[in-house]
Amino acid sequence: MKKISSLEYNTFIWFIIRSCFAELTLTQILHITYQDSWISIIIGSILGLIPFFIFEYLKLKYPDENIISLNEKLLKNFGKFLNFLILIGSIIGAICVFWIFIHFSNSLFLYKTNLWTTSIIFILPIAYAVTKGLHVLGKVSLILFYISVFFNITIMLGLTNGIDISNFKPILDNNIFNIFDCSVIFIGVNIAQLFFLTIIPKNDIINYSKKNNLIFYIITCLNLLDILFLTISIFGIDLSTLYEYPGFQILKRVNILGVFDRMESILSIEALLSLFIRISLMIFYAKEIITQTFKLNEKTNKYITTFICLIVVILSNTIFITHEEGENFFTGPLLYIVYFICIIIPLITAIKSLKDFKIIKDEHYYPSN
Repeated sequence: MKKISSLEYNTFIWFIIRSCFAELTLTQILHITYQDSWISIIIGSILGLIPFFIFEYLKLKYPDENIISLNEKLLKNFGKFLNFLILIGSIIGAICVFWIFIHFSNSLFLYKTNLWTTSIIFILPIAYAVTKGLHVLGKVSLILFYISVFFNITIMLGLTNGIDISNFKPILDNNIFNIFDCSVIFIGVNIAQLFFLTIIPKNDIINYSKKNNLIFYIITCLNLLDILFLTISIFGIDLSTLYEYPGFQILKRVNILGVFDRMESILSIEALLSLFIRISLMIFYAKEIITQTFKLNEKTNKYITTFICLIVVILSNTIFITHEEGENFFTGPLLYIVYFICIIIPLITAIKSLKDFKIIKDEHYYPSN
């Protein structure tokens, strides 16, 4: 595997956490906790540090291993079983995110285009990027990151004059359990997905920095909090819950000196590219599990990738008949799958690694005769 830079790895963190937020998470939490949604984001960001540090711990302790080889090394046959579950979970996740990708693009740009046609058009570059490897995705992600930051700063400058803090009143008007439930949704849909970066060993990242990873995590969560803040403070909660994609509708109000306006089209494309990177990483993950488990050579990569992409296209267009069915699954049954695959399994691996460390430590201080 060709190495990627630390900054390219950091941009993966940026796009993974951001993807699906404006397209799914924002709408869901606004409908549940209304003007208290910002509390859910803060709680979710803090609790999300738990899986974040689990991933960092495994990466730092085993710099030459990814989660697949690590599970087999520490847990033997049970580890292979867990890898099989991860494979199923990653494909299910890719199907769901691809479904969001297709329906979001159709609702904004291609509303007269058949979903199957749209699926084929978009799956081709995803398959191509996966076969080319992470170093290519890293370069694409880095370029998109600079573009994304520029337009996010532009948006904040263009919307400052419309802020009304009174739209957040009354505070804590919702049930605390609803607020916590939305934090669970935010962690599952956005933060826990950082698990898919465990496919990249630390030594495959040039100048790897845990500090920079944490900085990007915090900045990204603050950026999402800012999107929520601007949406509620400018639209008010009634109008925010009326729109299907309020985070994009608000961009219509951006106008800076008559130069930057109609920003929703540009940022919608950026959101699609975020989904593109996330789907590509998930499919790459699934491909790597198959390749490493069955000891296949690199020549089979394109065939495995093609097979996975076909599954994603077919199932994403046949499982969910209506938009409501899809969203209900993403914030319901899918969350259980995500928490098991992306948090429980790496936690099991981390606990096993601690036990191994204890054994090594005991043998060091109390060597056998």
